[in-house]
Amino acid sequence: KSQKRSRTSFQSSNLLSQMALVRSERRQLKLRLPLPEAAERRPSFPLPLPPSAGFSLSDYTRVSILGRGNGGVVYKVLHRQTGAVFALKLISSSSSANVRVQICREREILRRVAGDSPSIVRCRGVFDLPDGDLAVLMEYMDRGTLDSALTSSGTFSEDLLADVAFQVLNGLKYLHNHNIVHRDIKPANLLVNSNWEVKIADFGVGRIMARTLDPCNSYVGTCAYMSPERFDPDRYGGSYNGYAADI
Repeated sequence: KSQKRSRTSFQSSNLLSQMALVRSERRQLKLRLPLPEAAERRPSFPLPLPPSAGFSLSDYTRVSILGRGNGGVVYKVLHRQTGAVFALKLISSSSSANVRVQICREREILRRVAGDSPSIVRCRGVFDLPDGDLAVLMEYMDRGTLDSALTSSGTFSEDLLADVAFQVLNGLKYLHNHNIVHRDIKPANLLVNSNWEVKIADFGVGRIMARTLDPCNSYVGTCAYMSPERFDPDRYGGSYNGYAADI
């Protein structure tokens, strides 16, 4: 029995050593060949944006500022003719090229989902303005972000928390079924309306995958909501979004 245990222990130790060696070689290879993903090196859609048609800022009245960040300002706006309320994100022409690429990536993703899911924010269009600014017209969510809703409402009841979680997971399922990985799920990127409908927004660092199980290896997102594998040099897949949703 002693010899059998010794032989088993030796085999296990040998297997662990081989696994460690393979892992070490993989990491060394990544260090020698730090090639970014093709999809991250260049956008998969044309730049600059095509000329806008049928959109004019003069058709909208700015009611209030909803937020600032990422090179732009988000306004609550009112359509003068119909009275419809929207959220309008204006990106300055002086914003960095990276910000503009993120906006274009968001446009491509929102085009692909095209308002088919009740758990994804609806985008009315991304427009190239005469002065070089970009305008993103979206549906207005009157409770703001889930972050701000939590601050104003206090602790959620179990029923409300379950409903919010269901909607977020339903949205993630829809995105993954369309080969889209969000990569920055957090309360600040989830919008809420007065009916407590929760919708996923801000796809600036999202990615359209060729296939559902294709891996990612770029370091983007918010650290506090990243799953452990996001900090590993090995590639990760879309399943990590579930980790962020759990948090």
